[in-house]
Amino acid sequence: GAAALVWKGGSLLPMLEPVFADRPGALSVLLCAALCTLVGMNDMAAPSVSLEGKNLWIVQSLPADAWEALCAKLSVQILMTGIPVLFCAVCMTIILQAEPLLVILLILLPLLYTVFSALFGLYLGLKMPNLTWTNEIAPIKQSMCVTIALFGGWGYTAVLGVVYLVCGYRIGPVLYLAIAAILTALLCGALYSWLRKKGTEVFENL
Repeated sequence: GAAALVWKGGSLLPMLEPVFADRPGALSVLLCAALCTLVGMNDMAAPSVSLEGKNLWIVQSLPADAWEALCAKLSVQILMTGIPVLFCAVCMTIILQAEPLLVILLILLPLLYTVFSALFGLYLGLKMPNLTWTNEIAPIKQSMCVTIALFGGWGYTAVLGVVYLVCGYRIGPVLYLAIAAILTALLCGALYSWLRKKGTEVFENL
């Protein structure tokens, strides 16, 4: 994504500006939504519990609490996704030549969504585990939690873009993305709280 922006962004974006001439800031919001769509396709946390399979007892018997095990699963997706997302978001802001506050939000929101995507995927993985598989493809590509995590993430980004085009442009991209970032942060907080308290209990009792 970053390479595509650097290579084609300078010539493609001026062509799209007239399309959204009556929606100021639409390109910034839509590019941010597109980046979040890419993030949503990385759903390593969702099948991570199910992939333990019949060997889950090994993790449960280690001299570490359940929260440490869950944090390890979260950190894989956050690090493997967050670092490329940060690079791509920086490239996006350079191409857009946005104002400083908008630059911060265009970087912050995809990173917040990266954390939300990991938390949401792990939440679904604990709620809908499949520990009786005979082939790794089942929990990775054929489980309901992965499907919901994937399409749920796409739903989030679709709402982010469509709402702006319909009415969000009235308040401008800065305030709109700030509201989206706050709502995403609140969702992250709620999911983190559940995983920290209830999620550990669920994991210990699987």
